[in-house]
Order: sequence, then C-alpha cells, then structure tokens
Amino acid sequence: MVDHSAADRGLCRVLLEEIYGPGLEFLEESEAAKGLETCRTAAPDCVLLDYNLPDMTGLEFLTQLHLEAPLHEPAFAVVMLTDVSNYRVALEAMRSGAQDYLVKDRITGQKLGLAILKATQKVGLIRELREEHARLARSLEEKEVLLKELHHRVKNNLQVIASLLRLQAKAAADETVTAVLQESQHRVEAIATIHEQLYGSADLRSVPLAQQANLLMANLFSAFGVDPARISGQVVVCPRLDGAPLVLGVDQAIPIGLILNELISNALKHAFPDARSGFIHIEAQSHDGRVDLAVIDNGVGVPEDLDARKGKSLGLEIVEILARQLRGTWELKREAGTVFRLSFPER
Repeated sequence: MVDHSAADRGLCRVLLEEIYGPGLEFLEESEAAKGLETCRTAAPDCVLLDYNLPDMTGLEFLTQLHLEAPLHEPAFAVVMLTDVSNYRVALEAMRSGAQDYLVKDRITGQKLGLAILKATQKVGLIRELREEHARLARSLEEKEVLLKELHHRVKNNLQVIASLLRLQAKAAADETVTAVLQESQHRVEAIATIHEQLYGSADLRSVPLAQQANLLMANLFSAFGVDPARISGQVVVCPRLDGAPLVLGVDQAIPIGLILNELISNALKHAFPDARSGFIHIEAQSHDGRVDLAVIDNGVGVPEDLDARKGKSLGLEIVEILARQLRGTWELKREAGTVFRLSFPER
C-alpha cells in the first residue's frame, strides 16, 4: 500500500488480515518514490494506491509504472484510493491503468476484498490472454513455415516435371510431339512460378497480379528466345481504389497464371511471323468488385472467320475452362491485332 496516511494504511492492514489471515504479506510506503522502488523489488499481487501522495499524484505514479510495464501488460493489479467520490478522478484512474477505484471513507473489509479480487482477476485474465496470444502467434508462425516449405517442395517437384518434359521434347523426332511437350512444359512452369511467389511472399494467401504477370512474361520471352528489340512486353496493373495493390487469392492465381501462359505463348508463336515486330501488353484493374484483365498484341490477329468458342485450339479450350473456374466471362477480338478480355469477381 502506497499512502501518506499511516492511519489509512493501518486500517487497510487490519481489514486485509481479517480476510487473508496469516498468509497476507502487507508492504507499505508513505511516498511515491519509495513505493515505486518497493513495487520493482517485491512485485506485489496488488497495489493499494492513494490518489494524493506527497511527491506525486497517483496518476503520475501509474505513469511511472507503465514506463516499465505497458498499460496493456500490467505487472500487477492496482486499486486507486481517494478521499472524495469523483467520477472524473475514477475515470482518469481507470484510463491510467488502475483496475478498480474506492473512496476511503466508504471502505469496508468486504468492499476492499472484492476490489482486490476483481483487480487481480482482471490482471490474471490479461496475462492469460497475452500468453494465449503468444502461443497462437508461435503456432501461426510454425504453420506459415510449414506452408512455405510445402509451396517450396511443390515448386521443386513441378520444376522436375518441367525438366523431364524439356528433355523429352529435345529427344522427340516428331516436331508436333516436340511442340506439345514444350507447351506442357510451359504450363507446368507457370504453376511452379506461382508456388515460388507464394513461399517467397509475406502473405501466403495471395499473389500480387503485377508481379505474377511480369514474371510469367519474362519466363516465356526467355523460353521462346524473343529478341526484346523486336517484341516488347509490358504489364500495367492499376492499384485498387484504396491504393492497395491488386492481388489474387491462391485459388485465382493458378488459373490466371495458366490463362496468361496460354495467351502469351500463343501470341509469341503466331502473332509475329516473318520477323515482324510488335508488342504484347497485359492490363488489369478492379472496379465494382470485379477484376478486368486484358492481353493485347498488335500482331497479325486471329483469323477473321475464327469462332473462338468453337475452335479446335487446345489453348483456347483451356482458357474457357479456367475462365469458368473463375466464374468469369471472356471474349477474343481482332482489333489491330488480338485483344483478349477476361472479367471475374474479386476474391
């Protein structure tokens, strides 16, 4: 108890001895500075703190305590004691870190014991919550490490499959078989790229669309041996209205990666014949709860009589299946080249 009045300290000692008996250890100080020192050395379960002390107020005392232990992590319970009933003082005391408040001339053994019980229970609950929070944080960290390891291993296994397809493509004598194997290799590599982004990301639940599109485009340009002076690639992804980057959930990132893989590969194979130069652009933005994605090139364009939805192209069949998986709509148009547009709900 930190109180300038020896009579008040004596009264509280008697009342508490009646409640706790010989098990009570009652430490008392008349000044705030000595009281702070006793708190540091004895670490009491509860402090009975006078609002008016000779060398500082009880609120200043609490401030000094919280310089050492934050307000949300109290080292021990505090019950503030005052000479007058004042709602403002009580509110200030509670805001400053006291767990309860009593008026001295109304103190009884029952009220004092109940105030100490409530105060210590509050601090005990705060400690339990803090420990549970720490336990959950450790558990979450362990799960994140395991999930990162899972994405890492999936990526490694997919790269092994892609390498096997690459070797098989080199060994194949038939050009058609070689082309099919290379397309399969690129599809597997596109999925591996997404898993690589996931285990390298701080957020294992999402992938930034701009990062994914840039990486896919760079990998495909390299795989096809594209001269960047002849065919340029550009990704423009507008941030959300709140300024946050546009991200895809894991269940969206893989189908979007495969769609981009098909469209960029198709453009590199067919849009720029006979050393024709041009560009491939990827544009995306979100509005009204949907993501609009476009892949644009200024190549020779799709044949005018092509019905994209009834065509025999495996790539477009894959695109249509993946668009349905995204619950999206898509269209393919000939507009000074080829324009593919996909709209799907944001996660």
